[in-house]
Amino acid sequence: MRKSILLLAVLSLMVVMSSCQKSEEVTVTKYFEAMQHNDRDTMSAMALEPKDIEYKSYEILSIDAPVTKELELPVLLKKLADTEKGKKEQVTKAMDKAEGLQDAQDELDETRGGGKKAELQNKIATLKAESDAETQKVRIMQLDINRLKKAIDREKALITLSTAMRDNLEMFSGETASIKVTAKVTLQNNEVKNYIFLLRKDTLILEGKKQLGRLVIIKLMTAEEYEKSLKQKDEEEKIPVVTAKEVEG
Repeated sequence: MRKSILLLAVLSLMVVMSSCQKSEEVTVTKYFEAMQHNDRDTMSAMALEPKDIEYKSYEILSIDAPVTKELELPVLLKKLADTEKGKKEQVTKAMDKAEGLQDAQDELDETRGGGKKAELQNKIATLKAESDAETQKVRIMQLDINRLKKAIDREKALITLSTAMRDNLEMFSGETASIKVTAKVTLQNNEVKNYIFLLRKDTLILEGKKQLGRLVIIKLMTAEEYEKSLKQKDEEEKIPVVTAKEVEG
């Protein structure tokens, strides 16, 4: 009888301790357990880019407060539509400049007078510079389109991982909560490193109805890799983006 009571007490304590854990801690703990058992199916179900760490022990050092923002997919889709529209308009401008350059070149080929030739050569030099500039804008906008398409594909993959929703994601609005978790990990070679878990949870909204997602792992990296990624992001944000309005201006 005493053993039964003791067992019930232990089980009750485990339930209480589990319920007191933060969801972020539960997610990270489950992922460590999956790594320990080399359970790649579970790792793939929990992380966009599954990563396996050979470790002896770990300790969760900190869980940052969630940062919630508007779901990025609708924003990216609008940017893509605007950029594609701007590119079409820019292609027309570039073609007009190219045609003007060709007309001036044809006129030069038919001109015999030295003074007129010199005038046309100067005009051609100016038109060529203008044509090259307009064509370069098209190339830059195409790079922006390629980058936006990759970002959209990644965003859809993350939403699906969190919510299990795949179809018609373009129809939803919503929000994304991002959380950073830091863990101290003792590796198999006894080296101790801090690892960063970047977590995310999506909420999709359509016609007032909410579809709540679960916490998933966006990225798992060392603290050094995390700092490097922040610097790289800062550098990428400094790269100018040619928008439709800038082209029209």
